[in-house]
Amino acid sequence: MLTITSLYTEETRRAVTLEPRVFTFAGGESQVVLPDAFVADTKSVAGVRINAWLRTADTVMQLLLLTDAVRRVMPNVPLHLNMPYVPYARQDRVCNPGEALSARVFCDLINAQAYASVTIADPHSDVVPALLDRVNVVDASVMLAEVLQQPAFARGVTLLAPDAGARKRVQQLAKKLGVEHIAFADKVRDTKTGRISGTSVSSDLPHLPILVVDDICDGGRTFVELGKALAEVSQQPRYLYVTHGIFSKGFEELNLYYQRIFTAYNWNTSNLNDKLTTITQGALV
Repeated sequence: MLTITSLYTEETRRAVTLEPRVFTFAGGESQVVLPDAFVADTKSVAGVRINAWLRTADTVMQLLLLTDAVRRVMPNVPLHLNMPYVPYARQDRVCNPGEALSARVFCDLINAQAYASVTIADPHSDVVPALLDRVNVVDASVMLAEVLQQPAFARGVTLLAPDAGARKRVQQLAKKLGVEHIAFADKVRDTKTGRISGTSVSSDLPHLPILVVDDICDGGRTFVELGKALAEVSQQPRYLYVTHGIFSKGFEELNLYYQRIFTAYNWNTSNLNDKLTTITQGALV
């Protein structure tokens, strides 16, 4: 999904958001056309923000086309990019010989557009912010603070990192939000197949609700296996927070192991889930 927001002067304090027309030619190529109202207002606009929710390779190309279209009608106006989810952020290292460093390839593409700023939400690692020029990062603590206001956590909570890679992140979030109890799980994954071969979690958990915290849920296998492991060692209610909820396999299995799922960006709007809560604070699109 792509939208464009016209930003006016501080005196008027106005912002108008419009959606460009996007279509695909018979040969598969995309085209993007700016709304007439946007084109007609070029003289009074002080800045433009493109809001990009990039779910497919086609939307990446459409973002580039939209950027070009805006610059053709407003060549001297600062152009900002809001891009909550960074495609290829999970491919931030070369695991096996012969692979591409996909995160760098994508970030180089974004940098080539020379946006005045690029705002992203809760990136997968420190690699992407380091690769992007003029980047602003919305920290996960902004959204997670809203989750912790839920009645379920009124008497405390244990934040749980689902794997070793998330340990430092969860520790930092707990410190920022003043959460005393944290716990860690471990998983083993085959780097070639992506298959998780095992999950373990300590049985030494406080008698508090457990909130698993991570940046992305794609198919959800990590969290299903973790839910199973937690069920074996604790009777405490289990919850899940992910900033970017792709939920490509739906919610059926996740619902078996978590009382409620929280996300800032829900991709799977076609598969509604009454156990899902979308967080509004910090949302970019």
